[in-house]
Amino acid sequence: MTILEPLVDWDPLAAPGTYPVPAGRGRWRLTLHDRQFSTARWDQTIISELADARSRSLTQQQNKAAEFRFTVDGHDPAAAAIAELAHEVMAWRWDDQTGADVAVFRGVIDHSEDHISAQTHTVNFVAHDYLATVARRFVLDAGAQVITQVDQDVIVANLLARAGGGPFPYVPLQPGSNISVGAVIVTPAGAGRALTGTLRDRTYLGQKSLGEAIDELANVQGGFDYDVIPEPQADDSLPMVDQFPNDPTTALGPGRDALRVFWPSQGVAREDVALVYGGNVSEITRTVNSGDYGNYVRSLGNNGASDPTVPQLVGVASNADASGTTVGWWPYADGAPSDVNQQATLDQRAAGLLEGIGVLVPSYSLTMRPGAYAWGNPKMGDTVPLIIQSGRLNVNTTVRVVGISYDIGDDGQEDVDITVGRPLSSLTDLLARTNTAVDALARR
Repeated sequence: MTILEPLVDWDPLAAPGTYPVPAGRGRWRLTLHDRQFSTARWDQTIISELADARSRSLTQQQNKAAEFRFTVDGHDPAAAAIAELAHEVMAWRWDDQTGADVAVFRGVIDHSEDHISAQTHTVNFVAHDYLATVARRFVLDAGAQVITQVDQDVIVANLLARAGGGPFPYVPLQPGSNISVGAVIVTPAGAGRALTGTLRDRTYLGQKSLGEAIDELANVQGGFDYDVIPEPQADDSLPMVDQFPNDPTTALGPGRDALRVFWPSQGVAREDVALVYGGNVSEITRTVNSGDYGNYVRSLGNNGASDPTVPQLVGVASNADASGTTVGWWPYADGAPSDVNQQATLDQRAAGLLEGIGVLVPSYSLTMRPGAYAWGNPKMGDTVPLIIQSGRLNVNTTVRVVGISYDIGDDGQEDVDITVGRPLSSLTDLLARTNTAVDALARR
């Protein structure tokens, strides 16, 4: 097998933005690695480059685990070298603005499927990043884990530590339980910041999914966004929360992926990047789904009583549209997890849900023209202008990037789809371009 040559030491000779993909390779590269159970750097775990991998695709969604798929010929020695759960893959994309490869994905190979016929033998592999691994871990406490008045950043770090990704041996099966990921706290633009100062009370019962717990904490009023980026892309100096309940932060350090906690949200308002149908966008799918809308949210929680006749806790949030005469009342029933037993938490949950679904806004899937997408333009969470003039649509609004997918062709080309949806009010206020009135929906 061919060992990958250095990916980031190339010395560009041209100005930024003019570095073409080097001759003899495609824009994307895929490398195979031994699993990391310590803070070893990526170049210490590399096995080979998967140069003959085909049908490669990467799907990223906001606040969700990323997924990478690829296919290898079953007769290729590389296929025999891949061991499910014991190996990782890293996906690298050439950035023609900096003249270097960017590590876009790192994840455990957790699924394989062999297809054999008289003519062919192909193997399809699937890998997920370490958010998916955290979701497979759960609270091991026999009793309830009670957290009182602790900063939400610190709660995330503690949950990650209990998943095996932190400095404390909550999970006894070291080093196999270790996840080389640190929780770092960042601004919407990804720079380091201080703790939020937002204190939460939480009670986690045994066998609660740690990934689910992080996501629930993120989606209350005043919550946050989050993702995981691979070690080569992570800034070692970012502040990592590594203590519980509330000790000072330290730097992430080398060898770790970064679980970034964006507060108050991920992404910034941008005017330098516009998505324009007929320009950099070649195809559009626009979807309006009433199932994603609600102007009255009722969250039902747990009162802690053993008597089933005692009323449960209820959190309610609504907006003006619920009592108006434009669209009428559209209630959304939310069954909170059984460990939500505080009225304040339930109220925050209902309000957070309303912030997300309380405006009827279309979502768009946008196919970029070949070569139109540049790395980071836009980034996940960014709010950008969207312009569409076609038939009944006369759209000039702002949208938020909530998903990016890359379909990587076998000849090195790529097709990029960007999913955009409702923007955050705090960001759109900066652009002053959003019209959220329901009666303007047809032209948005």
